[in-house]
Amino acid sequence: MAQTVIEHVLSRLYDLGVKDVFGVPGDYAFPINDAVCSDSRLRWVGCCNELNAAYAADGYARIRGLAALNTTYGVGELSAINGITGAYAEHLPIFHLVGMPASTVQQAHGLVHHTLGNGEFDLFHKMTEPVVCARAIMTPDNCIAETERLIAAALYHRRPVYMAFPFDYADLPVVASAATAAVVPQTDQAARRRPPWRQSPMPSTRRKAPASCLAS
Repeated sequence: MAQTVIEHVLSRLYDLGVKDVFGVPGDYAFPINDAVCSDSRLRWVGCCNELNAAYAADGYARIRGLAALNTTYGVGELSAINGITGAYAEHLPIFHLVGMPASTVQQAHGLVHHTLGNGEFDLFHKMTEPVVCARAIMTPDNCIAETERLIAAALYHRRPVYMAFPFDYADLPVVASAATAAVVPQTDQAARRRPPWRQSPMPSTRRKAPASCLAS
């Protein structure tokens, strides 16, 4: 039986060493929450709010090399964005899994909670652009290819990535088309072992102190 979209993503994260998923439950994210709790290999770590969950994932990534965070659409992901921004600055790969309204609701520009009421559903996706190294809205058709692309980006840049799951797509079977079936999952174990500050050398901001400062 084919894996669902969220099952495939969680399975690949487990392959990379993720055994705990931090987050706060939310109705748009219920398919993600349920998939984590149904996988005996994974542990759901509920937090009191999304910002705390993001910082917990930050600490996990510092110790384990990478981490997973789950929030709901809108208010949940916005609450976590400060922690994601910090992880970006500190070169910590965190996979931010966001539950979105169903694709049918989005296509109909429906008036639903956790939105601005204007029928636009890509605003929060756009807001993440400066603080992640890659992002995607996951579907049954692009799931395999996009999962590998985001894994490669997170491990290469050592920075967070954003994966959004429309409510009705998360539980659909992955489509292993000829194009996506050719993707061979790769895990860069060596990159995971390297400290984040050795991944992308940053230009030195230190300057030689003035002679007056060095005089005794």
